[in-house]
Amino acid sequence: MAHDDSLRFETKKGNVMMPFGRSDEKRLAAIRALKVLARDMLGASEDDAIVVNELACTEPGCPPLETVVALLRSGEKPRQIKVHKPAVEVTEADLRAALDAPHDHEGARSRG
Repeated sequence: MAHDDSLRFETKKGNVMMPFGRSDEKRLAAIRALKVLARDMLGASEDDAIVVNELACTEPGCPPLETVVALLRSGEKPRQIKVHKPAVEVTEADLRAALDAPHDHEGARSRG
């Protein structure tokens, strides 16, 4: 019997299947690890949300993927950090450098 590595999501229009392979497993593991690291670095409480996304970067000269870490606290503006690398390549040093970097557009801190 073949192993199905797809995730199935139910939507209003029916089921959607998302392929899920080994590279996705590494990316998801990296995102989980970055959430834990960011929670500690940003002093986030259990009531705060840490969101980590890997996004296509469309800015000129930007690598194709960037990792964005956001701290969401009730009653406060979101705090956002960008690292111009895929999540699997982001290190603790990258996050620390992004925290120490001056703000770029829209209050985000950026490090590449």
